[in-house]
Amino acid sequence: MASRIKAWSEANGTINLRLLLDTNVIIDFLKQKNDTLNLSSLFLLHECFTSVIVKLELLKHPDISLSEEQAINDFLRLVPVVPINSAIERETIVLSRSSRLKLPDAIIGATAIVVGADLVTGDQDFLKYQYEKLHFFKS
Repeated sequence: MASRIKAWSEANGTINLRLLLDTNVIIDFLKQKNDTLNLSSLFLLHECFTSVIVKLELLKHPDISLSEEQAINDFLRLVPVVPINSAIERETIVLSRSSRLKLPDAIIGATAIVVGADLVTGDQDFLKYQYEKLHFFKS
């Protein structure tokens, strides 16, 4: 994934991107599910963020193990977590009305828009709306 984002950014004349990482991208990284998923190189090349909704989604499972929770918290110490603010609230409303995304996805999308970040996701629901800064990756 990192190499695809790097190639895309170089082809578009942009080396340093702002990237908002969605839940499934972080899960894939933590599980090392995809050999090409190398977020450490993304951190060196780009400014990475995530949404408070992603944090909540990562930590909400009642059967999460202590080691999984520790890995998630370690990861979240490396990536700034953007809280919901009034600008994100307003953009969430606009996005929800225009795209019919589920509320958590709309908040994540709105967060990317407000912080001026490209959204990196594997969630097909995001293909419903026309966000020009969307990087879609299958697991």
